[in-house]
Amino acid sequence: MRTTTFYPREHSANLVNLPDVLPVANAYTVPVMDETVETRIQGLQRFSKARRQAAIDQVTSRLTGRDTRLLPFDAIRSELRWQNPLYKGVQEIRVTAVVGSVGRYREFNRQFLPLSDSLQERWVQIDALSTGAGWPPIEVYQVGNVYFVRDGNHRVSVARHLQIPTIEAHVWEYPQEIAIDPNSDLDRIFIQLGERNFMQQTGLDALVPEHSICFTSPGRYTELLMQIQDLRQKLALIDEEEMSYAESVVAWYEMVYLPTVQIIHESDLLDDFPGRTEADLFVWLSKYRGGLGDEFAEYENLADLAQMLTTRYREGSLSRLTRQMRRLLGSANLPPLAEESLTA
Repeated sequence: MRTTTFYPREHSANLVNLPDVLPVANAYTVPVMDETVETRIQGLQRFSKARRQAAIDQVTSRLTGRDTRLLPFDAIRSELRWQNPLYKGVQEIRVTAVVGSVGRYREFNRQFLPLSDSLQERWVQIDALSTGAGWPPIEVYQVGNVYFVRDGNHRVSVARHLQIPTIEAHVWEYPQEIAIDPNSDLDRIFIQLGERNFMQQTGLDALVPEHSICFTSPGRYTELLMQIQDLRQKLALIDEEEMSYAESVVAWYEMVYLPTVQIIHESDLLDDFPGRTEADLFVWLSKYRGGLGDEFAEYENLADLAQMLTTRYREGSLSRLTRQMRRLLGSANLPPLAEESLTA
């Protein structure tokens, strides 16, 4: 530890003439904090502040229903049609556009605040480098307009806490013409990716431009693809010739989707499940009608089945009030449809 000597006021004018080895009367010596020690203390203070904010965010997310989880890249990657990323070199990227991680998504939240005290030592070391030698570039995967950390999670965390706007990164890009809101929850991103894959595979936007298929829950587009393929196979058996995929898409829309949606509207199902779409309820009814149990076998008439399900599963007044309160607090969470309990 370094020290420094302080002299009484009466000697201050003659300091230039003082001998190097003779102390001045009444002079005293005090320790001066080493720069590295001071830097570490500041880093520890910043880490503690980040941990406190992370704890506050966790409480707030429970109250509002907001999804503050860091996005897991492997789950996103499974929904991408293009599986081979292209290396784009070292780029300067926005720190706030980093929304996920390859393997450490449970250790930080969406704002890259640390979720465990076990991260302290590495975090403080990275913080110290921010004022000294600096950091090497991080490594990220790019999907659309957002990034997922392959290496450098602590660097991103410190950079966000210090409000550093950009950071150097080695970028591997998965070509996807999709804009992802950095604040979107995981379900919303899955819905976006599922919609894009469905439209690319079926060409429904071009074949039926007036369609209004959209979902509020992920995984539903896969169900539609299965229905289209099933119908295509059945029609091929009936006609004894294979139908083109585009023709089977149109046939499914006109013969399966539209009649069911008409019954949904006639049964006022949408009024009993506010916030849900006709496509949500279409898949819901399809799952019940598809033989999920003997209990529903007697409902050959889809309209009767719709009425029964409305009575059984409509959103209660208390549930609706809770959802409205969450919306006022900034969350648009919807009540689960009964299908989720059936497929669990």
